[in-house]
Amino acid sequence: MKNYLMENFEKINVILITLLIFILLILIFMSYIINSENYKKIVSLYEDKFGCLPQTARMTKGASLIGSPAVYHAKIGFIMGSLIYPYNRVTNHDMSIEAYNFIRNLPGELTIGFKVEAVFWLLGFMVFACFVFLNIFFGPDIFSF
Repeated sequence: MKNYLMENFEKINVILITLLIFILLILIFMSYIINSENYKKIVSLYEDKFGCLPQTARMTKGASLIGSPAVYHAKIGFIMGSLIYPYNRVTNHDMSIEAYNFIRNLPGELTIGFKVEAVFWLLGFMVFACFVFLNIFFGPDIFSF
């Protein structure tokens, strides 16, 4: 068994990293489904208080993770950007400091899903980067089965 693991170390690494990426994609999709209801509640509260969403969020209001992942990130960006980053005019474009503080002070049950989804995206990026570096350092021969 030890010889088998040593001889197939690279292939096992590729399989494990691919499996980890697949699991993270499933977790991201599950958090997307859970967050869809919270997104609607946050948008409703935000529009009641400030009138309309920031421009980017308004344009991408109907985006989904499956149909248009990049647009989906723009859709939830006004929430995630406010929860993760400090206030500035670049990441919080078309958003006042009051709106920024409103998002940050929402109840935890509405925002925790977005924080968890951000962690899943970060972990997915890190695992994918490890996969790429593994390919760079050990060469394409690790992909030949």
